Amino acid sequence: MAHQPIPWVALVAAMFYQAVLHVQDRDTVWVWSTQCRSPAMIAIRVRLDGTNLYRKSMPICRWQRRFETEKRRFRFTSRRALVWYGYRSDEGDSTKDRGDTTVANTPFEVDLWQAGGQVDAIELGVTAEAPDGLHMNAIHILWPGKRSEMVLAPGLTLETWPEGRTSVHRSPKP
Repeated sequence: MAHQPIPWVALVAAMFYQAVLHVQDRDTVWVWSTQCRSPAMIAIRVRLDGTNLYRKSMPICRWQRRFETEKRRFRFTSRRALVWYGYRSDEGDSTKDRGDTTVANTPFEVDLWQAGGQVDAIELGVTAEAPDGLHMNAIHILWPGKRSEMVLAPGLTLETWPEGRTSVHRSPKP
């Protein structure tokens, strides 16, 4: 006969788990939010072969994790074939990743969102989708005080950097 777990143990475990989630929700981390009252501004740019496809400014501040809500979407059509590495390939099959090639004039929809906030950075989620499916799903580390760049596909880059005079210690006003 199998031993049945004691119901109150499960209840206590569930309550503890909820308390941990509540505390994490209130952690002070970097967030991308239009609600930041005194934001640091971060530039975000996506380029293909040196040509700007997307360029915006995003407000960030140190705030509670529950304010990680911003998302953006843009579309582009590449005039040339793009080769995507790592997302659709089979890891561990001991063959060289030949990439996933999309033909010229393929339309793409790119989504950007805050995938996570840390005490010193923002994890920026990035997906690139074409009519035949998803070609990229990655995390770009956005550092509030310095430039960072990520290659999405050869010739296609995502860059972030602080704009103007930025303080990386800004928090919302109470």
